[in-house]
Amino acid sequence: MVGVAATSAVQAVRAAGAYGVLQELWISRDFRSSDHGRHLLEAVHSEAKRRGWQMIEVALLPDGYPALQRVRRFYEERGYRVGGLRARKRL
Repeated sequence: MVGVAATSAVQAVRAAGAYGVLQELWISRDFRSSDHGRHLLEAVHSEAKRRGWQMIEVALLPDGYPALQRVRRFYEERGYRVGGLRARKRL
């Protein structure tokens, strides 16, 4: 297995309807840094748009986690806005 992405749908007035929460984005250690994460996240975005979701939200790692900066950079480079322990992208 190369990777897994798991999402759930949420309804919220603040989002003007439905949006997705990316519960898990995991890439096998052997395949990291090889664009698989980017491709999997692009597939999540495509599916989210197909479902009519207005936004994707992801929980970030807590402060002090060794890979925190790398994970934040990964999402920011793909258009996510980081705020505290969450990152959001409008679709």
